[in-house]
Amino acid sequence: MRQVEQSVVDSYGFLPDLACSTHQDSQRVLGDTPSGFYFNSPSNLAFHDLTSGKSLPAATNIVMGLSTKFVPVPRQPPSKKRVMESFERFERDVNRKAYFAGKDDDDNYVKSKLLVRSTFRPFSTVEVDSRLYKFEIELRRLFYKRTGRSNFTTFQEKLFERLRDDDSIVFALADKGLGPVAVNLDRYIRDGLTHLQDSDTYEIISEEQAFDEARELHKTIFDWTSKHFDNPRVTKKHIDYIRNKLEETQDEPFGYFYLLYKLHKSPIKTRPVCSDCASLPHALGQWVDEMLQPMVKAQHTYFRDSFVLKNELDKLTLPANASILSFDAVSMYTKIDIDDCIARISTFLLDPQTQAQFPHYDPEALIEAIEIVMRNNRMRFGDIIVKQLVGVAMGMSPAPPIANLYVAIHEKRSILSFLDSCVLYLVRFIDDGLAVWLHDPDPAVDAFNWLRFKQAINAGGLQWTFTKRDSKVDFMDMTIAIVGNKIETTLFEKPLALHLYIPPHSCHPPGVATGLIMSKILRIFYLCSKSEDIEAKLKQFYGELRDRGYQDKFIVPIFDRAIANSKRYLSQTDAYRQQIKAQNELLAKRRVFFHIQYHPANPSSRELQQLWNRTVFCPQGKPQLNQLTNQQGARIPVDRMVIAYSRAPNIGNLLSYRKICKRSGPKVSSYI
Repeated sequence: MRQVEQSVVDSYGFLPDLACSTHQDSQRVLGDTPSGFYFNSPSNLAFHDLTSGKSLPAATNIVMGLSTKFVPVPRQPPSKKRVMESFERFERDVNRKAYFAGKDDDDNYVKSKLLVRSTFRPFSTVEVDSRLYKFEIELRRLFYKRTGRSNFTTFQEKLFERLRDDDSIVFALADKGLGPVAVNLDRYIRDGLTHLQDSDTYEIISEEQAFDEARELHKTIFDWTSKHFDNPRVTKKHIDYIRNKLEETQDEPFGYFYLLYKLHKSPIKTRPVCSDCASLPHALGQWVDEMLQPMVKAQHTYFRDSFVLKNELDKLTLPANASILSFDAVSMYTKIDIDDCIARISTFLLDPQTQAQFPHYDPEALIEAIEIVMRNNRMRFGDIIVKQLVGVAMGMSPAPPIANLYVAIHEKRSILSFLDSCVLYLVRFIDDGLAVWLHDPDPAVDAFNWLRFKQAINAGGLQWTFTKRDSKVDFMDMTIAIVGNKIETTLFEKPLALHLYIPPHSCHPPGVATGLIMSKILRIFYLCSKSEDIEAKLKQFYGELRDRGYQDKFIVPIFDRAIANSKRYLSQTDAYRQQIKAQNELLAKRRVFFHIQYHPANPSSRELQQLWNRTVFCPQGKPQLNQLTNQQGARIPVDRMVIAYSRAPNIGNLLSYRKICKRSGPKVSSYI
């Protein structure tokens, strides 16, 4: 009996009193529930349970239904040591702005994310240093040891720890953002090996061979940096960044293989992905990505996002013989032939016209780097190491631009000629294409043109599937329809989408929920052509937020602001938007950022701003910081401090399934 009772408590969080009615039991349980959990509790709590026999506890949805993005409140706020580390970074940034004020910008400077953070600590002025010292003293007083109040109930905490400790269950992610998926470790391993045991694409290698090849790869990449050290198009900052990352990754030089579940396919399939952010070739791959991006964006069929696509579709005027279709590459990344890809991209990069159009790159250096990255993808999956033989792994830094350019070169050579005859419009987002087709009056000619078009696309080294030519198609996140001689759009969502928006009691920085609502409403207004669709989507979104625990008093004011902002944004011209963007970029240069992890027990952003104003920006009886001058007589370009919050680990981080080698139970190698 005690075992049964404990099982009920473990599964549901309470033990019903059989002497009471259901209503009385409900009163007792709800009476013991804190009001904050009751009023903020989402009613839409769902996840995809693919475990055999649905073996998870019955109440698992009250944790996993919060979504993998839900952030539990850490037991302790950031330590004073971490806060002081944030202050040191902040102090450096303020002093640098003061020290370099008035100096001309470097005309040859190229904006890049591939930088090793500088340790240079300039001294600006005594006054600035004195103000920052007072800020530091007061900051130390504000941050003291506190205890965080959990946003889990006691039962949720215990259940979450049980789920974390259960090595037999993997909480994976669904493809297309369809939410968390629970699968047995046994099934997850077998699903992974379905891909990895394809000897045409992957090779399982020994640990010894893998580390021997990793040492050789380390030498190859370092030799590349030495060869191009004096190359003006491979900057010293890039060389330093790549070498620095090489040293950081040499002890564990491999990426991690993991799966995304394609729940929208029947039967359910999986998508292989490589997390390579800690692997040896990652930094060189980032450099390749940075070099290729401008070329990819200049291709005829490229578009950045749904907003740009919607703008272009709105400009089209269609004849009566037009229809619309989409096409999709089959396993694009793993089906790219490496030799063909390198040869095709090399020819493009060596073309004098390409070099004249894009003078930022060195063809020899870039071709060598692409080959190094494409031929050296090694991944861990549990206790085995796999080398990829064909294609480029999804998840690697340069995979999207390499695949994109590989297809775009073929399109320019063989596909764009169709624009003069039977294709009015053609675009592609990596492996998803969209076309407006013009039917020939003669059905035989039309069928012949359609066959030639599909053959031309499939002749580029990949296999593509095509939808029927129709008046409507689902593409990206829109349903696109031909109405008269124009195109109309509305939002499209997969039927399996769970709409797991971040609940209001998640330990996220303030403003995240507001940003979520503002951006989603702008997206609704922008991508929906009809006012009735906008109204329907707004009502649907409002209901989804209510289902996730948001209250009317919070939602309504933000909805009102978001709707007004969306209408105002849509009424603006592109020129005006660019002007506002340029002004905001100038303002951003006059800001400094205080980086800190968010915790509800910490001093609020308002308190930190008040501290900044009274100690640094505008102390009583003294001029504002932006009125002070440095040693060269230039005014200090700082108008504002921004609190740059980061978040604590979320459920997805805490249940990370990429390193399954650390789990107890059967090893991957035992299934081979």
